[in-house]
Amino acid sequence: MVENTKFITHLDILRMPSPEEEIIGKIGKWIASAKPDKDKIATIIFKKNTPTEILKLYEKNYDLIPFPAHKEYKIEK
Repeated sequence: MVENTKFITHLDILRMPSPEEEIIGKIGKWIASAKPDKDKIATIIFKKNTPTEILKLYEKNYDLIPFPAHKEYKIEK
């Protein structure tokens, strides 16, 4: 018997990810870091070789990030 079932139920394992979760998963693989400004809104910093497809996906879906984030982003140097 699993003792810590407070957050995960047996059916959660079988659940398909939502389209939003898939988008966040694609974007998340390319994020190098996120730095908050004085207003606690993050600027996302992408890895150096991030494909333009991912950057465009972020621009369209930045509001799906699970914390406040600017639409503008930076790329690692």
